Amino acid sequence: MKQTDFASALQKFFSEHLVHQRGSSENTIKSYRDTFRLFLQFVFDKRNIKPDKITLAGFTAEEVKDFVKYLSKNRKCSVRTRNQRLAAIHSFVGFLFYEHPEKMFQWQKIKAIPMHRQEKKPVEYLTQDEIAALISTIPTDSLIGLRDKTMLLLLYDSGARVHEIVGLSVGDVRLGKPSQITLHGKGEKTRIVPLMPTTTNLLKTYMEKSGLTAETRSSDALFCNRRGTRISRFGIAYLLEKYAEQARSKTTGMLESVSPHKLRHSKAMHLLEEGCTHVVIQHLLGHSDLKTTSIYAKAHPEMVRSALEKTCKKKSVSVAEFSWQKDSQLLDWLNEL
Repeated sequence: MKQTDFASALQKFFSEHLVHQRGSSENTIKSYRDTFRLFLQFVFDKRNIKPDKITLAGFTAEEVKDFVKYLSKNRKCSVRTRNQRLAAIHSFVGFLFYEHPEKMFQWQKIKAIPMHRQEKKPVEYLTQDEIAALISTIPTDSLIGLRDKTMLLLLYDSGARVHEIVGLSVGDVRLGKPSQITLHGKGEKTRIVPLMPTTTNLLKTYMEKSGLTAETRSSDALFCNRRGTRISRFGIAYLLEKYAEQARSKTTGMLESVSPHKLRHSKAMHLLEEGCTHVVIQHLLGHSDLKTTSIYAKAHPEMVRSALEKTCKKKSVSVAEFSWQKDSQLLDWLNEL
């Protein structure tokens, strides 16, 4: 069977461009794969064209716009998911600019399809007391309980993404001084994160009881499920929510839902509260852009207030004195505008 130009380009995009040229992570590749699965199914349902019959000539801006509308109206996708799908298509089109420059105007029209503006939700995080309550609910009288407590404490202490904990191998752990772990982040980037003594001691106990201290096991997964295979992201999320539900019965005010990423947010907020600089937090979390780290400062107005008060301390002036809400003359002037 003769391969269409669309099939050839898409295969080259995944097998060569994403893997070898861009060094995309496994999660990114899976996300892009799912996008084109949906797109191919959409074209078949709408135009009765089988995936192996689609050509680049039919890959138009109108087709992509209809696909995006289908995601929003028929599949009820969120703005974030819709934008992720469109980003995958934009990436493919960026690849086509060089592979098929003769269709430049066609690709430009697809590239011009805008992302939807996404409402920014406030950063949700647990307080240090809530983190302590969560971790304390996990029993360690069994190896499974010890694994869960070690894994979730390490997730919080390192500020890691959940897939970075999933990908940890025994050889990524250093228990000697200084104790640290090597995390494998997005785009095959690695970073070394120091560990606190409590986490180190718990991790040492877990590895000893699990038989993971032998040099021959350096390539083995650090955390496995009951089947003996590497634990999944969904497995960690399930365990975290299970223990969070137990902690809610003992602690008032805990978030209704707790996810691995909220533990990451919590670590960042707690570091800010302790006075760590944005640069340190940026390195710990593996952010490529300092702007991403700045969302935590914006999410903590009391810290902004405290910083302002420190700058005014020499003049013995409180930030409260600058509150326009308490200035009746200013309010009167604003009302007259």
